[in-house]
Amino acid sequence: MRSLFRQVLPCLVFPLGALGKDIKPNVLFISVDDLNNYISPLAKHPGVITPNFDRLAKQSVTFTNAHCAAPACHPSRVAVMTGVHPVKSGIYRNLFGAHGPRWRHESPVLSDAIVLSKHLSNHGYHSAGAGKIFHTLQWTPDDSQNDPLAWDEYRGDPLDPISADWPRPDFPNNQNHDFKGQRPLSNFLFGATPLPQAEDTYGDHLVVDWAIEKLKTQHAKPQFLAVGLFRPHIPFEVPQKYFDLYPLDKVQLPTDIENDLADARPADRVSWHKWVTDNDQWKPLMQGYLASISYVDHQLGRLLDALESSPMKDNTIIILWTDHGFHIGEKSNWEKFALWHQTTNTPLFIHAPGISKDGTKTKQPATLTDLYPTLCELSGVPIPEQCTGTSLVPQLKAPSTAKSQPSLTSFVFNKDMKSETASHALSDDRYRYIKYADGFEELYDLKTDPEEFNNLAKHADHQATRERLASHLPKSAAKNCKVPRDSPFTRKAPKKTTYKKYPDIINRSFGITLKVTPDPKQTDGVIISHGGDHHGYSLYMKDGLIHFAVRRNKALETLVVEHYRPKKEFMISAGLNTRGRIIIDILSLADSPPFTGKKLGHISQNPNEGQTLKSDPESPVGMYTSPFSFAGKVELLNLEVDPKK
Repeated sequence: MRSLFRQVLPCLVFPLGALGKDIKPNVLFISVDDLNNYISPLAKHPGVITPNFDRLAKQSVTFTNAHCAAPACHPSRVAVMTGVHPVKSGIYRNLFGAHGPRWRHESPVLSDAIVLSKHLSNHGYHSAGAGKIFHTLQWTPDDSQNDPLAWDEYRGDPLDPISADWPRPDFPNNQNHDFKGQRPLSNFLFGATPLPQAEDTYGDHLVVDWAIEKLKTQHAKPQFLAVGLFRPHIPFEVPQKYFDLYPLDKVQLPTDIENDLADARPADRVSWHKWVTDNDQWKPLMQGYLASISYVDHQLGRLLDALESSPMKDNTIIILWTDHGFHIGEKSNWEKFALWHQTTNTPLFIHAPGISKDGTKTKQPATLTDLYPTLCELSGVPIPEQCTGTSLVPQLKAPSTAKSQPSLTSFVFNKDMKSETASHALSDDRYRYIKYADGFEELYDLKTDPEEFNNLAKHADHQATRERLASHLPKSAAKNCKVPRDSPFTRKAPKKTTYKKYPDIINRSFGITLKVTPDPKQTDGVIISHGGDHHGYSLYMKDGLIHFAVRRNKALETLVVEHYRPKKEFMISAGLNTRGRIIIDILSLADSPPFTGKKLGHISQNPNEGQTLKSDPESPVGMYTSPFSFAGKVELLNLEVDPKK
């Protein structure tokens, strides 16, 4: 390991010119999810409209050859925030079902690791965060690897920081309707659809609103402000105006050649690419990704505007990084989870007042584990011994300064899970070398072959390059970590009552009566569900309103109680009447008549999934993303079914 990592770097007192050397700089630390090198400063894809990334590039050093430590959200983000590379920690893959910093128990190496934000707090900073910094997803409420103790302040719930921010479109049909085969994932998550809601009411806009208020405020301490933007992560759902920037008939696709993978080891998402091409969805998905990039560019512009008009404008380091690259069909791959340049190359911009040679680019290799020691050096605080990266301050001062170590990205592929052995990729300022767990090798000359079409690993005239890069492979890499069984940070399943025997509702009218107490902080969620996306019913709250959904032969009918947003305990009855109409009766509203919906008919087959309170854990009955858990209290008082005729 000594040849690859330095554990301690000397500190640098931050020179702030007229402001005085004793004044610590503020830090604006921007993380963007799943953003690749399509943006205009890196220009990997034509016609991408990102004026604010151009603007940031003019006032910072652009690291064109920066790479993630692992090509997946969870391991990459843990590596950034602890400064510890996966080859030391063993965290190479996404590990779901956490509610807190379970990474401390996933990897014994990280049990006492100091999170970057906490380290700065320990040295005089006020650390505040918002959005996705550690791993979480918009459709997995309460599944977060954030460490609340690492922050002085966090927007909303640090262990559920984004799920409430993002609405979903209404989809009239099942996600596989009129498509060949099975669409990857569920609920149109692998898809591209405009959102109709006002842009300033959801998503990353809300996170940036919070950050803008922080930038406006005078602070007694230097600020470490971490802002995590979730788009362009799937689903590609942003306002229509961003889709309009990329008319479908003008959308360009990546360069593709026949038999591209003949001399390469295919990644794990080849089946996704087949579904995309079989269903002619490559251009629509590209359009959605580009729209999402322009959406997040707009949010970046709002942040830069706020900083420029704030008291912090002349004394703030800006670091913008992304957790990994992204494929839109390159090498028949989608998203990430591979080791090619397209997967691991990450946009990275650093502005350090008085130090960085702004407006320049560097091709010197960087790994995102370099950010922790870099920021320590820039802010004049000691670098913890846990850090495995090296400071990028020399490249900030003189971008052409050579970096002796190549970048290192490591990952455990699905096919290598039994051996728990990682594969590794390294980049210098020209070549890309990959050594897989099974010994297969790839070598690409990115100067002459930026698309990585021609594997040179077996070419005689490139053996010296292959051997030189291979000499930097880790001598011993940690085995792949797994979900620990006994961690207190493993998410507990929502408390629910599951009924193993239910009355037969086939071709019958029925009614359910419940007492419901919403959680005032989070009213939405499934109150009761029975069945799934073929047959069944679900009573739930969405956008504060009561919904009752019925599925019959996949057809969906939903009745919404408008103008009533319960905040406290209420009694409700819902079901299908004798004529097959949906009916909802708010028993707590004595003067209100029952609400009735369209005639759908009775449910003609047994619901395809069981009955559950407070969540819909499998395929959703209604228009929501499972499990859509309800945080309040629910008591089932009665379930009445008419006898068969």
